[in-house]
Amino acid sequence: MGKKGKDKDAEPSFQEEIPEPDGLENPPDPPPEVASAILKDLGWEVFQMPVTYRKYFFSTQRREARVQGPYFEVLGLPESDFRTITKDGIWKAFFQRRTTYKHADQEGSLTEELKDEGDRVDWDLIMEAYQVLTDQEARAEYEARNLLPQARHQLIGLQVMHEAQVREEAALADVRAVAEAAAVAAAEAEGEGQAA
Repeated sequence: MGKKGKDKDAEPSFQEEIPEPDGLENPPDPPPEVASAILKDLGWEVFQMPVTYRKYFFSTQRREARVQGPYFEVLGLPESDFRTITKDGIWKAFFQRRTTYKHADQEGSLTEELKDEGDRVDWDLIMEAYQVLTDQEARAEYEARNLLPQARHQLIGLQVMHEAQVREEAALADVRAVAEAAAVAAAEAEGEGQAA
């Protein structure tokens, strides 16, 4: 044995190639919130992380990323006042949204039937926002992960990752466009060469 117990005659080690997880080959469908008109109106988009495919929300206007949707804004409440909004205020905002999306029966009571079945994604988002914001523990977790100053600071990493991914996708699209243009030009040149 050599110094410090190392065997000089040991075979050189090599790393086996680590197989990629199955999820990378078959990414899941995009989250349903991608089709949300409410999020589009508010300037938010839904994306998936490249490796884990966990959804996240990004606003180009605000240049901000989040792990959960803008629930206060989904209910029509000003997010800047999130610390002072009460359960009663949340209920009133939810009821106002409910009257927009649900049918009223002959007596004027709201039914559980949507006015337009195409609004299902938006209604589900409204319900999710209402359930999170009225549950004290879930609301505290939501605020801690998305709205408090330390959360916003931590989410800068998600924002940077998103912006880098967008730049990379744009660069790949440019390379593909140049390659397609070159292929078309080569095909035209070959066609002219055969015609002559």
